[in-house]
Amino acid sequence: MYSKIAFSNVKKSIRDYTIYFLTLTFGICLFYMFNSVQAQQAVLKLNESQKSMMHLMSVIINWISVFVAVILGFLIIYANQFLMKRRHKEMGIYLLLGMEKRQVSKILLIETLLIGFFALIAGLIAGVFLSQGLAMLTAKMFAVQMKEFKFVFSQTAFIQTIMYFAIIFIIVMIFNGITISKYKLINLLNAAKKNQKMRLKNPVLSVILFVMSIACIGIAYHLITKNQMLGVDNDFKMSIILGVIGTFLFFFSLSGFLLELAKRNKKFYYNGLNLFVLRQINSKITTTFVSMSMLCLMLFLAISAFATGSGLASSVKTDLEDLTKFDYSFYSLSQKGYQNELQQKFVKKMNSLGLSIEEDAKETLPITVYQNGVFKQCRYKMEPLLKGREKYSDYTKDYVKNLYEVPLTFVKLSEYNKLRKAIGEKELTLKTDEYILNCDYANLIPTMEKTAKDKQKITLDGKTYKIKYELQKDTFMVAPVKTDMGTVVLNDNIIQTLKIDNSTLYLNINWKGNAKKVSERYNNHLKELIRTGKMQNSPYSMAISKEEVYEQSTGLSTIMTYIAIYIGLVFLITCAAVLALQQLSENADNIEKYQLLRKIGTSQKMVNRAIKAQIILYFCLPLSLALVHSYVGIKTASILISTLGQINISEAVVQSLIIVIVIYVGYMIATYIGSKNMLKEKR
Repeated sequence: MYSKIAFSNVKKSIRDYTIYFLTLTFGICLFYMFNSVQAQQAVLKLNESQKSMMHLMSVIINWISVFVAVILGFLIIYANQFLMKRRHKEMGIYLLLGMEKRQVSKILLIETLLIGFFALIAGLIAGVFLSQGLAMLTAKMFAVQMKEFKFVFSQTAFIQTIMYFAIIFIIVMIFNGITISKYKLINLLNAAKKNQKMRLKNPVLSVILFVMSIACIGIAYHLITKNQMLGVDNDFKMSIILGVIGTFLFFFSLSGFLLELAKRNKKFYYNGLNLFVLRQINSKITTTFVSMSMLCLMLFLAISAFATGSGLASSVKTDLEDLTKFDYSFYSLSQKGYQNELQQKFVKKMNSLGLSIEEDAKETLPITVYQNGVFKQCRYKMEPLLKGREKYSDYTKDYVKNLYEVPLTFVKLSEYNKLRKAIGEKELTLKTDEYILNCDYANLIPTMEKTAKDKQKITLDGKTYKIKYELQKDTFMVAPVKTDMGTVVLNDNIIQTLKIDNSTLYLNINWKGNAKKVSERYNNHLKELIRTGKMQNSPYSMAISKEEVYEQSTGLSTIMTYIAIYIGLVFLITCAAVLALQQLSENADNIEKYQLLRKIGTSQKMVNRAIKAQIILYFCLPLSLALVHSYVGIKTASILISTLGQINISEAVVQSLIIVIVIYVGYMIATYIGSKNMLKEKR
């Protein structure tokens, strides 16, 4: 009997369940798709390095999935509360007819199981088929070919999805049972007549709190802009605290502030059903300001995840040509003093390890970087190159001033020219009182270009040198990212006169024959030496090939993109679904008010317009503040991201906004249609 009632209720309330069902299906689909990433290796031609990146991505996504499951769990619990609220009167009638609370709970349990079961089946089916497209996207992002088209099914992701959502629904059923046990018959029957509590009635206090919220948010923006996300210091912590406080105060005071503002424009306030709509919004925000604030912050995280994630992914893949001018690079360990025979010692040591660089190399291109001291304890500093030009960097003035204390590095003109010649660049010349300035670090390039344009002189041990040529932007070795903040190129004999504490050799190599195969052979040999413990007193700190840089770049790009899409989509559909359910709940409670409007002569067209205005306004309020938060956050984050390479943040933002608008508008339309259907049912 209970099953029959449950089936009948689900069939009868199918419109109420639509948004809940679709959101649940979409969440399950996403959960399976991203957790099936590891299984995609079966159809992709990956080498060991790429396989390790795929494994890393799978591990990260598995951990994120725990967090995603919690978010979706809260969404499902919230949605169930909405559905139960819609049926308070129905449950009251069940109790009035003699049912016990445990029997009513049993009916709801069966309904929850039905919806959960069908959503799980639909979500898994959609996820299995859409994951095939994800495999093709993965192949494209990793820049690899597919072995053959093969239908990929991840048993691990399938079981994991069922297990996570089974736990969620068990918790939901327990939660529903506890909730029903606390209901009183009189409250269930009169739920529709119960008034909402007003939390803030004083309009003056609303205005004061609104101004305070703007002040908190403004200070938070100032602090994070000052910090630039370059460290977790007090400015960073306070910006988060004030940002959250400001957001909560904003929505706590917003309804009263907007209402007072609208009242001052009587022509607008009394036009059509504006008075009714504003009062409805005022009532709703006043009672849901906590959830509205949370949704705003989640939307901010979703938009920021989309934009910064895709922006970070694109920046990692930029500048690859500059970073891979050579086939292979060894980074030797830093040595004291000049170490004139460093290259010969290094090659001899590698020969003793079974690697004959001189035989395998078409050309070796060493470049030694010299410096004196460490940060704040160095003889030659970056200060003369940066001082007075702080505004040309994206960094704050205070941060650039900190860079004054960074050690200035030097390279020999002969080695520098040898590298330039190898990559097809013109060799440069210097007089005894001249120097060349090189910098490839994105955030300091504008500053250093200004330094070169100003013909900045530097003084080393009492002797003054003037700059020659414009700023050079060469990268001295194969590297994952550009890190040269500023290097001075001098004639060889002058460098020999400087007081140098240490020197680091970067041995760049172009191989004979098939460079990729030779690089792989060297990598495998070095790994074997490390595995067997034969690499004692290693002469290098890092060895990296051109292929590894490309593979790491595409791998990191894919990981960042997938994480951004995964988190962004889950947060976005959660926010949109909660807003939709809140509006449907509000309109369900106010059906009698809309009926009363029609009785006093309001046309159906005006009523529909009022519903539409209320939904649009309610959806747009948290989104508007989230967009402002996102603008500041993304702008600040882009400065940090740009250290990894060139970034087109505008393109990433536009793509993010398109995704947000499509999903958001879709839920708004579904909410509007659902609200209109409720009114039709009650005619």
